Amino acid sequence: MSPKPPLLALLGNRQLRERIRVAVRLGASSQVLGQVTLAADWRQLAELAALHPGSPALVDTFARGPQPFNGAFGTARTCDLSSLPVVCYAPLDRFCRRKLCQAGIAVEAHLLPGVNDDFDSIDAAIMRSIDAPRVHRLRERVSRAAHPAGFEIFDHALDLATDSCSVPELAARLGRTRRSVERCCAKLGIPSPKTLLSLVRIYTVQRLAEWSGQPSGAIARALGFSAPSNYRRLVRAILGRPPTVIQRLGGSDCVAQVILKHLS
Repeated sequence: MSPKPPLLALLGNRQLRERIRVAVRLGASSQVLGQVTLAADWRQLAELAALHPGSPALVDTFARGPQPFNGAFGTARTCDLSSLPVVCYAPLDRFCRRKLCQAGIAVEAHLLPGVNDDFDSIDAAIMRSIDAPRVHRLRERVSRAAHPAGFEIFDHALDLATDSCSVPELAARLGRTRRSVERCCAKLGIPSPKTLLSLVRIYTVQRLAEWSGQPSGAIARALGFSAPSNYRRLVRAILGRPPTVIQRLGGSDCVAQVILKHLS
């Protein structure tokens, strides 16, 4: 196994730093990420992001000023943070959102201290943000190839892929009934909602295993599978091959191609 990539952070609040450490230690993200690595300022955060592509960063410092995020943590204007998945851990008003866009920073998740930052929510936000640019690339490819209605179902399924999920949960996110979503998939000639959920779950396990250098069985457990054997059975049932063969055929890239083929 390779050393786990770090979780990055630019956090001025000492209590939030400790809260993040506890959430990672207790949560599923500990199977994917290593230690929390603190940056001293925006420039150092950019340097760490370049060393660890795909590692998410939790940030609580969005001070107002003439430059984006000016003040004790420096400025983000001269740093390349375009590929950094950021979890905002602070109130985020319209001014700060505009400055984030100007600096090319993508906010993957938003946590408000004392509001939605229980340990499970922190862990879930981190898991959703890991290796986010690669997920965005798959979304873009599917959006170009799929029917809009099929892409919408896939898009919501992908959002649910880092945790145990069910067809009723997917239907609720879409604001529809289970039967309605199933009929839509049948009409479009695409896999059933259950199969789509299985495909994006397999894609996510493979992607995170490759990114982190950890065994797919350990990642499957982190994503809610009760045992690695259950994950192996799912891969065989959906793809007709065991995970070891899927890995030799390209791993997550192979699964992405299957998804594109089914939705095109």
